Amino acid sequence: MWIGLFPEFSDVGGIQQVSRHTAAVLVEKAHERKLDCELLGLNDPAGAGSFSVGRNGYSFRGFARDKFALLFQLLRRLPRIEVLYLGHANLAPLGLLLRMVSPDIKYWVVLHGVEVWYPLPILRRLALRGAGRLLSVSSFTADRAVHAQKLNRHRVFLLSPALDPSFLDAACDKPPLPLPPDSRVLLTVGRLISAEPGKGVDSVIRILPDVLKLIPNLFYVVVGGGDLLPHLEQLAGASPARDRILFLGKLKLEQLKSLYARADIFVMPSRQEGFGLAFLEAMALGKPVIAGDYGGAQELVQDEVTGFLVDPEDLERLAGRLVQLLQDDGLRRKLGKEGRRRVEENYTFMDFQERLARILNTAV
Repeated sequence: MWIGLFPEFSDVGGIQQVSRHTAAVLVEKAHERKLDCELLGLNDPAGAGSFSVGRNGYSFRGFARDKFALLFQLLRRLPRIEVLYLGHANLAPLGLLLRMVSPDIKYWVVLHGVEVWYPLPILRRLALRGAGRLLSVSSFTADRAVHAQKLNRHRVFLLSPALDPSFLDAACDKPPLPLPPDSRVLLTVGRLISAEPGKGVDSVIRILPDVLKLIPNLFYVVVGGGDLLPHLEQLAGASPARDRILFLGKLKLEQLKSLYARADIFVMPSRQEGFGLAFLEAMALGKPVIAGDYGGAQELVQDEVTGFLVDPEDLERLAGRLVQLLQDDGLRRKLGKEGRRRVEENYTFMDFQERLARILNTAV
C-alpha cells in the first residue's frame, strides 16, 4: 500500500493546497495500480476528515498533532507499506525511522521553501539524504536545499504547484467591506504568521503615504490571519495612511475571488516565497503582480512580462513600480493578460497531475 503523510489538509495555505493536490494524485495513481492508498494529516483535527479537488472527494485521518498516535498507526501498517510519501521536510525523519525497521520501504519528501534553505539538524538532514525522491516546488528551493543539506541533485525533481480548480469554479461574492466605486486597490493575500514574517506587508504600509500623494484614491487591502496581524495593524495605525489600509482577516473563497477581481495590482514583495500560490490566483484573474526578486517567485513572475520583480529592501523602487502601474491602464492590462495566459498554459491542476505522474513512474 501507499501512505501519504502530510502536515495538514484542512487549513488555508500554500502547503495545504499542495498537500491536497498531491494526495489526490497519489490516490488516483495507487488505484490504477490496484493498491490501497491511505492519507494522514498530522495537524488536522483527530479522526476522519475529507477534502475535494475539483469534483472528486478524498478521505483522510487527522491526528491533532499527536505524533505518538501517528507513529503507532504507521507501525501497524508497516508490513504493508511499499511507499511513504511525506509532504514536508519536517516529516522526513519518520521515513528514515520506518526504513530502519523495514528496509524495503521507499519514501519521498516534498521541499516547500525556506524550511530547507539553511542547514538542518543532522537527523533531518540524514533523513532527506536517505529519501528515494525529493520533490521541490521551485528550482530555487531545489538548489538551496541541495547546497544546504548536501543532497544528491539527481534525486531532486521539480514539482511546481497548481491553481486549485475550486478557485476557477467559485462565484464572486462581494467582500464584507465594500470599497468606494472609484477607488484604486492594492491587494495582498497570505498567512500573517511570525514564522513567515517576510511577506512584505510592512514594506507596502511604509511606502503607502508617498504613493497616495500621486494616487489619492488608493486603498491597500490585506487578506489573511495569524499571530503577526496585531503587529501589522499597529504599524498601520501609526501610519498617516491608516484610513486607507484594510485588514479583512480570512475570507471565504467567493469573497476572496471577488477581491482579486476588484484589485488593480497584487503586491507581495516577499523575501521567503518557495513558490507563491497567491500569485497564481491573481494572475489567473488577469492582475499584474509585484513580487520580491527572491525565492521561487522569480520563476513564476516574469519581470516586465507578467508583473515586476523588486528588491524587497528597495522601498523606493517598490513605490515607483506601484505608481507606474497605477498610472498606466494599458500596461496593467498587458501584464495581466500575459499572466493569465501563463497560468492557463503551465499551472493548471492537469499540468500538476502530469508532472507528478511522470515522477511517480520513474520511482515506482
